[in-house]
Amino acid sequence: MGVTAFLLLSFSSLFAVIDPLGAIPFFSGLTSHMDIRQKRYTLIRALAVAFGVLVVFVLAGRQVLELFGITVNAFRIAGGVIFFGIGLDMLQSRPRRWRTGIRRAYAADNPPDEDELDPEVHQGDDPSITPLGIPLLAGPGSITTVMVLAPQAPSPAGPFLLITAVAAILLATGGILMGADEVLKRLGQTGLKIIEKLMGLLVTVIAVQLMIDGIVPLIQAMLV
Repeated sequence: MGVTAFLLLSFSSLFAVIDPLGAIPFFSGLTSHMDIRQKRYTLIRALAVAFGVLVVFVLAGRQVLELFGITVNAFRIAGGVIFFGIGLDMLQSRPRRWRTGIRRAYAADNPPDEDELDPEVHQGDDPSITPLGIPLLAGPGSITTVMVLAPQAPSPAGPFLLITAVAAILLATGGILMGADEVLKRLGQTGLKIIEKLMGLLVTVIAVQLMIDGIVPLIQAMLV
């Protein structure tokens, strides 16, 4: 795989899995009480946290697999299964299970009260690390993506290419989320659902390819 193809695969995979457009309603809800400056600060922190987490898994992902005795092919198959589930949820416009869990957990920890509209009440309520940074941006899907892509890097500089793709997609995500209210106004819920279905199709195709890439070498090894 060439450098350009690897970068395109990395960017498209991460964009589809992180799904910044799908994260818009979630981000808007968590930051609805904030002004522009607070939203920007929260978003920058969330992006920094997500970048740090994903870079760790880009650089140390193989060591983690070796530590637990997991082969790359096994991880590709597992990643494909995870992606397939995510893709199906997106295609069927169902809330992704882990995001639904985030909402429920966050709502349980932060129940609304009569002072909800008071800005001072929310000064200590910072969602930038959790749930925005982890696991909304750096969640199971994106972590699995970078760990699966890292071994496919085309050159010794592969990890840095993947980190470049991570940085690019997070910057794009930041731009989209910063304009979340405007995007919602222009696209509407219908537009977001259409885009989510297209992303779901892409994720599903990537999932099938990952499973093929993991299963074929195992079959070949058995036949030798």
